[in-house]
Amino acid sequence: MKKILLTGANGFFASRFYTYYKNKYDILPLTHSDLDITDGSKCLEIIQIFKPDYVIHTAAIADTGLCETNPELSYEINVKGSINIAKACSLTKSKLVYLSSEQIFNGNLESGPYNENHIPMPNTVYGKHKLQAEDELKGIIDELWILRFSWLFGFPEKNCRVSSNILWNVVSSVLKDKKIKLPVNEFRGMTYVYDLIENFHKILDFPYGIYHTGSENDLSTYDIALLILKEIGLGHKADNYLEKDTDRYNDHPRDLRISNDKLKKYGIDLPETVDGIKNCLRDFNY
Repeated sequence: MKKILLTGANGFFASRFYTYYKNKYDILPLTHSDLDITDGSKCLEIIQIFKPDYVIHTAAIADTGLCETNPELSYEINVKGSINIAKACSLTKSKLVYLSSEQIFNGNLESGPYNENHIPMPNTVYGKHKLQAEDELKGIIDELWILRFSWLFGFPEKNCRVSSNILWNVVSSVLKDKKIKLPVNEFRGMTYVYDLIENFHKILDFPYGIYHTGSENDLSTYDIALLILKEIGLGHKADNYLEKDTDRYNDHPRDLRISNDKLKKYGIDLPETVDGIKNCLRDFNY
């Protein structure tokens, strides 16, 4: 049985990954309380003791607002912490999977979807630090997969953390009978977490390199929310739960869409966001 060391194990993706694969792999799930990734010697010690075949590095500060107000903290975790993990993997001959983000394209002015050869132009602290970490890691370890995620979505589950995501945000607005305001000028891929997790093991057989691992989508964030209401039979009550935000990104649409053509080339065909939403609602009996 192959061994996986999983950082950020209590996160939205990692907690579900562990539950899904815990009987297929020998997984050591580590939270911040188990491992402070800013401590390089501790990273090396734990990885040397466990001797994983793969390290899946998901630990990060993904709150973009927090990164903007605390850039030093963002650097310590998102860049320095990732460097520490990469150095430990290089020394122990463990292969590294690094989770990056679509957010590195947040400052690009041309329209997406972006492929792996597009030059990212991040304009936020979080995006800049994720891209910096990518570049640093490529200089440290050759046995490296860089996976650029899009916005993941799913429902709350036992022993799994739920974070803000388009599907749960819309369903929550219905359950709380509150209206949410969503931009009509934002375009981004949104990925059902289990569409990605179910295919994840295949990536470990891919050639090393950068992969865009998110669903494709051409609808605005507002239109995706409207679709969710229609799918759960509440499209006729959209005005009760949704409000169009026409001011945000009005000067220039925010386009974070990523192309997953390279992923398809190697055998993973992620459903588009619309189909992912239908898959999730079906899986959770909505």
